[in-house]
Amino acid sequence: MTAYNSSAFEVAGDINSKVCQPCQDAGSECDRTTIRFRNGLTQSDGIDRTFLDQDNWPQVRGKIRFHDETPEIASLYVSTLDYGTVLPCQDISSEGHTRIFHSNNNLHNEQFHIGSTSTQQQLSKGFSQSSQSLFSSPPSRPPALPQALHNFTQREAILLRNFVENMALWADITDPYRHFESEVPARALKEPVLRCAIFAFSSRHLNRQNDSEAAEALRYHNECVQLLIPVLSEPEHITEEFLATVAILRQHEEMDGEDHQFHLTGTSHILNSVQRFGSSGGLGEAAAWLCLRQDIYVSLTTQRPLRTNLENFRGSDIFTRNDDFAWSSRMVFLLAKVLQSAFSDVSPDNSIDVEVENWVTSKPYTFEPVRMVARGTEIDQRFPSIWMLLPVHVIGLQYYHIAKIVLALSASSPMSTTYETFRQTRQTERNIRYHLLRILGLAQSNARAENTLFTARHSLVAWGWVLRHRSDQKAAECLLHDMHERTGWNMDTLIESLRQQWQDDDGSSGN
Repeated sequence: MTAYNSSAFEVAGDINSKVCQPCQDAGSECDRTTIRFRNGLTQSDGIDRTFLDQDNWPQVRGKIRFHDETPEIASLYVSTLDYGTVLPCQDISSEGHTRIFHSNNNLHNEQFHIGSTSTQQQLSKGFSQSSQSLFSSPPSRPPALPQALHNFTQREAILLRNFVENMALWADITDPYRHFESEVPARALKEPVLRCAIFAFSSRHLNRQNDSEAAEALRYHNECVQLLIPVLSEPEHITEEFLATVAILRQHEEMDGEDHQFHLTGTSHILNSVQRFGSSGGLGEAAAWLCLRQDIYVSLTTQRPLRTNLENFRGSDIFTRNDDFAWSSRMVFLLAKVLQSAFSDVSPDNSIDVEVENWVTSKPYTFEPVRMVARGTEIDQRFPSIWMLLPVHVIGLQYYHIAKIVLALSASSPMSTTYETFRQTRQTERNIRYHLLRILGLAQSNARAENTLFTARHSLVAWGWVLRHRSDQKAAECLLHDMHERTGWNMDTLIESLRQQWQDDDGSSGN
């Protein structure tokens, strides 16, 4: 490949000519304004490729050796990558090799090993001992298909960035590898179905204060559904990208004032049909845990059995890891078991209560509050202030308190007298209120953990009626309004329902 510069290689006498002498000899188009690169292999057969004897060439001294710099250049892309980061042009196979794809076919099989012990030791130097307690081994990535990258318009770029910076964090609450923040956008560069789901959800979020702009989100949603329909009828063709797509559409659907649960049916169908996702690792398992949390929300608010088969998750490594993300995921699974026992026809599992208590007594010290202040009399102080280290700790404790509420309601047994029944009812209500206030306090005290607002909202749907004091009710409304402004979730129907419940209760006293 030869470079020609118009200023450096002009031949005397052709200054005023439209075509310089080298380009004229080569029979190629001449552009004097830029550096031109020409591959000699692309010339037509009629062009003479021999060098003229009268040309001046430098004298060659010594032996000439051709040096192929391809491996060296490729290794730069491997060695300079952050740990666990994969660029669009790079593919990491399940064997731990990095393969660089070149345009020349004979270089497709060039492999550069990054799984050696020395390399892993160098990569691990950047992790402190405390960080290693939070993370386990990095996820594997399946081979990428050589698809063309999507050319984003300005609006599409805005939608993608908004998803990465906001809603992806909601999905990654218990995922130490943050697949929805890093992996999903990378795959969306080439996967139209995943891209449309992101655009629909992101558009809904950006236009959350303007309902008149819903047409854009609806258009992307419909395009995504049209791409999904042919695939969902054939489970053997469902990939983790499609599961992630339906999970994102379910998040989009949850923001409606009236939840029709169409995409919840889709996620449950996929998880129960393709059982490997619950313990497959990578994006597939990350999407499966998101789908399970979505199913928990519906089961909690409707008091109906879970649709997801929990057996599909028992092979997950969260049961063998000891990092904080695994501990929170275990609490998610325990709450799912509690709901399954409480709302299904199967015999109650009396050991669940013990498992939940074992979780809270054995949890890592990082789950202890950094700061805790009892609730006060002002509206903005009605919930206890509970500061936690990270969002993953907040969600773990919230799910623990929800499990305690469901267990308290399930443990109620018939009493011999009316007085005993009434006394037990009041005791159960105080127990529910205690845990509900902590769920709300955790959400209000940790602004970075927006997921916890969703958990607080779901809890108010189920047990908001136990807030007897008018100040508590106003504080709950303020929390819901704040959630609407920050996330776009429609709160009008819920606030109206809560007001009706509180109005039916003629007593406004109590704490």
